[in-house]
Amino acid sequence: MKSKLLAFCLLVTLAAQGQMLNDSPFDANVAHPKYSKGKGPKVLFDKGHYNFIVDMGLAKPLMDVAAADGYRVHVDSLKFTKAYLAKYKMIVIFPAMPFKFGSKSQVTDETTFTPDELTALHDWVSEGGSLLMFDEHAPIDKSVTPLFNKFRIQLSIGIVSDSLNYETKFTIPNKETLLKFTRSNGLLNTDHPITQGEKTGEQINNIMGYSGGGLTGAGYTNLFKLSPSATIKKYSGSAPSGTANSQGLAGKFGKGKVVALGDCNGFTAMYVMIKSVKFSAGMQVADYDWKQFALNTLHWLSI
Repeated sequence: MKSKLLAFCLLVTLAAQGQMLNDSPFDANVAHPKYSKGKGPKVLFDKGHYNFIVDMGLAKPLMDVAAADGYRVHVDSLKFTKAYLAKYKMIVIFPAMPFKFGSKSQVTDETTFTPDELTALHDWVSEGGSLLMFDEHAPIDKSVTPLFNKFRIQLSIGIVSDSLNYETKFTIPNKETLLKFTRSNGLLNTDHPITQGEKTGEQINNIMGYSGGGLTGAGYTNLFKLSPSATIKKYSGSAPSGTANSQGLAGKFGKGKVVALGDCNGFTAMYVMIKSVKFSAGMQVADYDWKQFALNTLHWLSI
């Protein structure tokens, strides 16, 4: 059972070893697309900042879902400038780093985004753009802290754990990092368009986080609330620091919108194979509502 723990909590090591793969088959079909094929807003998936989830192909299921929903999906690696960003309605930034994933074990004082890039992105959102960005547990949280701070969101450093609100069906050590956000435990905010959905059958009821980092953002709606029993623990050699009250925030920023999540695995459709044990995580797992949550997020960001 220890291998199942590694599937969730050793994200850095596993990805560097190439042991995280897209699950197959994954049904990216959308029963009732929001837009006609190729007629929806243009969405940029950033690949210019060592976004390893994109580099490894693990973002493809989300791209396929977005395309099936009518969005015009683009992947590019250019630096952020006002002219470049103006081409898009929405930007998706999977965990970004200042160096190639796996080449170093710790993020120190390296720069992931230049000050000019952050200013361009800030201004683009303020003027009406929509941003979806992902944090992760240490050491990745350090690499994206300036990005989140630019949008008045603070990050904890470490990995979020909760001794009372976690997925109990897994008999593994440290399972307290598999946080549960549901209607029944009250930690899923049910009063937001993303969790309500636009149509019958789009309601979000059950979400499980696959470890990750913690967020705090005054002025944002807290979608995934951390309970009083949640703590920030040491991970990957980094001393834990900071506090947090969320793993999912959504809100308006100027004329634009921001959705910030503490964990990216729910927006994938992957599995991890360790010692012949397969563990699936993401939109293809029927027990959780990640695929619908991803669609609802795109819908809210595009209106």
